[in-house]
This record gives sequence, C-alpha cells and structure tokens, in this order.
Amino acid sequence: MECFIKWLVIPVLTKTTKSTSMKRILPVFLGILLPICGFADQQADIEQLKGNLTKEMPELTISEIKTTPIDGLYQLITGSRLFYLTPDLKYAFRGSIIELDSQTDITARDQGKLSMQAIENIGEQNMVIFEPKEGKAERTITVFTDTSCPYCARLHEEVPTLNEAGIRVRYLLYPRAGIGSDAHKVLQSIWCSDDRQQALTDAKAGKDIGEKSCDNPIPQHMELARLVGLQGTPLIFTDAGEMVSGYRPANILIESIKNSKPL
Repeated sequence: MECFIKWLVIPVLTKTTKSTSMKRILPVFLGILLPICGFADQQADIEQLKGNLTKEMPELTISEIKTTPIDGLYQLITGSRLFYLTPDLKYAFRGSIIELDSQTDITARDQGKLSMQAIENIGEQNMVIFEPKEGKAERTITVFTDTSCPYCARLHEEVPTLNEAGIRVRYLLYPRAGIGSDAHKVLQSIWCSDDRQQALTDAKAGKDIGEKSCDNPIPQHMELARLVGLQGTPLIFTDAGEMVSGYRPANILIESIKNSKPL
C-alpha cells in the first residue's frame, strides 16, 4: 500500500503543495488508492494461504480461496464442495454463515451456485426431461431419482402439476444400491428406451419395461451426486440453487420456486 501512495501522490504533491486545487484532489486520490491497496493485500494473503495449503495437503484440489464477511475467515472451494479455513490452517470446517440482518444463508447460497454449475456441466442431453405440454417453461428443477424409491414415485405423480405451473423437471438417474443392482438395470433400461419419459413413468408405476443396455450417463450422474452431497433420493435442486432433500408436495415446491429468482 505504501509504495502505491508514494509513487502516485508524492511527485504531484511536491510540485503543488501550495495549490488549493491539489488539496481538493488529494482526498480523491487517497479514496481511490486505499481500496486498491487493500485489495492487493487481500490477494497477496490469499496466494500465500493457497501456497501454504498446497504444501500441507498436496493432494487437495484447490478451485478457489476467497474472503468471507467474517474477518480472518476464508472460504475454500474444492470441486463442488465448500469449506472454511482459518489463516493459520489450524482449522477447517463446514457449516453455515448466516447474515442475521437479512436472514440470508450465505453458505447455502454459495453452495447452491457451485452445485448448479456442476449440474449444468452434465448437459441436458444427458438428462430425462419432462417439459410443459403447453407454453414455455418459466422455471426448472433438477431431481436425482431412483425407481426403487417410493418418495421418488410420489414426486413423479406430481410432475404434471409442476408442468402446468410452468416448471420443467429434469431427471438425473441415481441407483441407490449402486452399479449392477436391480435398480441400476431398470434405470439403464429407461435410458436405453425409445421413449425415456414413458419408460420412466411406467417403471415408477411398477410396470415391467424390459431389460435394455446401451451407453448411458448413469456413472456421471452418480459421480455428480457424490460431488453435491446426495444422502438420499429424491434430491431436488431448484434453478435458484436451493437444495431440497426428500419429497415435497408440488404446491409447496411451486410456491417456493415462484418466490425465488433463478441464478
């Protein structure tokens, strides 16, 4: 910070010390320079922290380190997961930072953005999508689903209601019992069907859709589920970045979505 001020301000000041105009300009210079220098100091601290963390944990993938609203606490992003660090690297933890004045869960907001970025990277060509039959979809939810999950079937029964409200439903296929399980075979058969939407609807209704095999994105869906912290199905992400664990009635989902803004 000091070198910035000397280099930019002192040469002018020595030539115009008695100038009234300079006395007026100087506070403006300082007002501009101090934030610049503070930002430079922050970046230097972050780079040093990143270097120290790499030495301590060379196997860790560091996507980004940035400041938080709390002095002396940093946010660490590794892949699609979010942690907090103290500058001495003695402590790292997961938890929520909540801004009390606005009742904003800053951690949930930031984690939601990361999760949605990871989901979008999968690509809609690798999803089973139920679109509204009439009109353009206004909003979108993305659901990790399993045909062996009763609450997933219950949610699927309400997809027409969601579609009527202008909400499209994008499915990612997650066999809870793992690759090679009966549930995996059903999900694979859904993906390999000529009409994936109908096959998914039939399978969730308990109908036999026949066994099929082909190249499919299910392993990608399972890895994505791990990255976003899935612990059970259904797991719903709204386009506002909100994560909803478990079943919610359509009317509650619709109200929540309508009262939010997409990312």
